Amino acid sequence: MMDRRALIAVFISTLLIIGYELFLMPKPPVVEPGPREARDAGARAREEVVDGSGRRRLTPPGPEIGEPPPVEPEAVVEKEAGVKALTEAVERIIDVSTPLFTMEIDTRGGLIRSTRLHRYDDPAGGPVVLNDSDSPGGLGLLISTGDGEIDARSVVFTADKASIRIDDPTGVERLTLRQALDNGIVITRVFTFRGDTYEVGVNQKIGREEASPEVFSYRLLWEPGVAFTEGDPLYERGQTGAITSVGGAIVRDRTRKVKGDGVQRTGDVKWTAVQGKYFAVALIPVNEPDADVRIRRIGTEDRVWLDVKFPVRSSAGTERDFFLYAGPLEMAALSSTGVGLEKMIDLGYKPIQPLSKLMLKAVTMLHKVVRNYGVVIVLVSVLTKLLFYRLTHKSFQSMKDMQKIQGQVNALKEKYKNDSQRMNKEMWALYKREGVNPMGGCLPMLLQMPVFIALYSVLRSTIELRQAPFVLWINDLSRPDVLFHLPFPLPFLGENFCLLPILMGVSMFLQQKMTTVDPRQKAMVYMMPIVFTVMFYRLPSGLVLYWFVNNVLSIGQQWMIHRGGNDDARGTTVKTIKTGRDAASRRDDKAGNKRGALAAKETR
Repeated sequence: MMDRRALIAVFISTLLIIGYELFLMPKPPVVEPGPREARDAGARAREEVVDGSGRRRLTPPGPEIGEPPPVEPEAVVEKEAGVKALTEAVERIIDVSTPLFTMEIDTRGGLIRSTRLHRYDDPAGGPVVLNDSDSPGGLGLLISTGDGEIDARSVVFTADKASIRIDDPTGVERLTLRQALDNGIVITRVFTFRGDTYEVGVNQKIGREEASPEVFSYRLLWEPGVAFTEGDPLYERGQTGAITSVGGAIVRDRTRKVKGDGVQRTGDVKWTAVQGKYFAVALIPVNEPDADVRIRRIGTEDRVWLDVKFPVRSSAGTERDFFLYAGPLEMAALSSTGVGLEKMIDLGYKPIQPLSKLMLKAVTMLHKVVRNYGVVIVLVSVLTKLLFYRLTHKSFQSMKDMQKIQGQVNALKEKYKNDSQRMNKEMWALYKREGVNPMGGCLPMLLQMPVFIALYSVLRSTIELRQAPFVLWINDLSRPDVLFHLPFPLPFLGENFCLLPILMGVSMFLQQKMTTVDPRQKAMVYMMPIVFTVMFYRLPSGLVLYWFVNNVLSIGQQWMIHRGGNDDARGTTVKTIKTGRDAASRRDDKAGNKRGALAAKETR
């Protein structure tokens, strides 16, 4: 009875945890990449709206791949009249190199055309690319004026430098882009690069002469989103989306929930970001609580982009500072920004997060001593087993005690099968008489679940385990341990053959075999390992390794408990189960014969 409750409790709890990962993943999208021209055309498609002043302006919807922009003759004339540059400038790409990243900035629009990270490799061995030249540029600028909206993405700026190279981590360099338009508006953008951070400082100034049209607001666009970096979008798409710090809370908008006109976030916005599984791009306004953030989907892809609107309060124009973070979801790098970007790392549900942070700290500290994350996971498994040793010992001892009285339990079930109330009363009396707690094996297991949930959150979300090898074929603890590819896909498993989940399933089978003796629970001995093997098959090998080691340690602990008993609990229990009913029947027969003999004697 207890064994079944314990197994069901552990099964349901773990199913909910792992199911969270599996059900988050939407169906594979139909991606239509299209040429760069189609992307740019879709990104600049416009729709006519009316702003708060009642004036007509044009705003770009989310980029639809391959969709041509609608033609508005009057609006086009209105826009073109406002973006003619007074100073001739040549369109060119300015290369910026720091110890951490390389960035390409286009003088047309002042756009960031590509960002490559030096310290992180993609599956092909090259540097990780957050956005490339085939996607729309980042930090596009649109200005809402009394004469319509100016699309500064088409403006060619003058630049004060042809390239920037920072070799020293303490080095600082600036790049200034400037252009005056024929309507009297002057746009200046100053980039500040440092050698020791993934942050880029940006000073955005929009000035106007007395005769120029009034400026109401402007918008910054990060249209490229964050590129898929792990070689398999199916592996990443469940964790893509946008994150915004608004009103003191962290709001996550997963890509699958962003539809139509997008999702709007307003209020006290401290920062907003788009993220992939391990990398992110964040816009961090400085002292600007009134930013209006709209999150839009990139066509049919499982990625999103940002559209951030800033108000202009001065008739003379506006000047504002903000930071752009383009880098890894790594705790130290994010924390160094000082604005809470580290909260982008998904460490599970809020009650679990303190335990997840403690687990992450333990893992990183152990890694400073043991330079192999696989060995660290094994050590964490051993340490958690030692931490919960007394609890699991009581759990296994309770299972053993239940096994010893299983025959009597079955006899009571058979005897009172038509009277459930009497059966429960007699069972509790039996438990009390034998000193057995029927929940003793279940509760200790459930108390360990928060530790597993915390470790699960750490292993699935933190970049530390990305491309971290263990031994032999396990060369990336953040991915399934693919040993080889099958010639054909298997149901629920796919075409990859992963050995570690199978070893984990075998260890679970042995563990169940040691604890389950009731023939009616025999199906659980086979079903549980199969179900868990399927659930763990596509999960990070680091998590499967932890579970496998934990199973092996539990088998050893159970063996010691059974070996230390006064008798063979399993053999005694099996024998009792087989003979319990017959023994009870024989006792009833003997009692009946005795009563019959006494009655006959009294009659004589």
